Amino acid sequence: MVRLIDERPLLVYPNPTTVRWTHQVGVFAQRYLRSLSRSKLILALAIAWPVAWYLLTMEFFIPLEEQVGAIKANNAISFGLFGAFTVTVAVFAGAFAGDLESGRFRMFRSLPISPTADLTGRFLAGFAIAVLSFLVTIGAGYVHGATYSPRGILSIPVAFLTLLVFCLIAMALSMGLAVLITKPEYITTLAVVIVIMSFFLTGFNGVQPAMLSENQALVNYVPNALAARVQIFYLTDADFAHWGLTPPTMPDGAEHLGLLVGYGLVLLVTSVVVIQRVAYRRE
Repeated sequence: MVRLIDERPLLVYPNPTTVRWTHQVGVFAQRYLRSLSRSKLILALAIAWPVAWYLLTMEFFIPLEEQVGAIKANNAISFGLFGAFTVTVAVFAGAFAGDLESGRFRMFRSLPISPTADLTGRFLAGFAIAVLSFLVTIGAGYVHGATYSPRGILSIPVAFLTLLVFCLIAMALSMGLAVLITKPEYITTLAVVIVIMSFFLTGFNGVQPAMLSENQALVNYVPNALAARVQIFYLTDADFAHWGLTPPTMPDGAEHLGLLVGYGLVLLVTSVVVIQRVAYRRE
């Protein structure tokens, strides 16, 4: 097994061939989660950031007479994914760029460490923070009066799968960003700007397709809007036409979920290639 003490890996098995992949994943996940939990910026992005956006939107952009439970739920879900997207991109891009710049991967390459174990550990740590961000935001919405109405026993598993796949997509995008922008001090700011741009350019994550003057159907194909609309369909019983979510039709079929999963699988493979060819490539 590989353990990291003071950011330095330590092998506790005398024979490198006995280092198990699952143990490496656990150690990396603990390392990154411990690092993230000590970052006030990451915690602010995970908790205060999306909740503040939700409350400000409800206060200044939605008339009081329209603030019924369903519209609050729609916005809470949208901002929940907004927060998960923000923290995942910030976590991966910043940490990956930092490890590249510091030369830490050169140390890792000299050890029997699996690149996919490193990648999986990073993802599990980031996903844990993303889930926290999402739950806190929809919880804030519930306290604020949002009403969630799951459509059946599959609604919660579908919502979880959607969040999981969306975070995989965000991980791949952030790793690409870290390879292009190698300065960690710029990554978090740039990542947040990209998230905000994608949020507005897709009509508040697909909640308001009418914001797109043309090609409104794109909200059922762009990953962030598609994920939010799938969750809204399965977790609420809102009058979608009345609240501006349609047209286009809501993504209620297996093909829409399959498309999102397809995005995730393709970008997961891309992430594996990046960490093997960029971070762990032997010099």
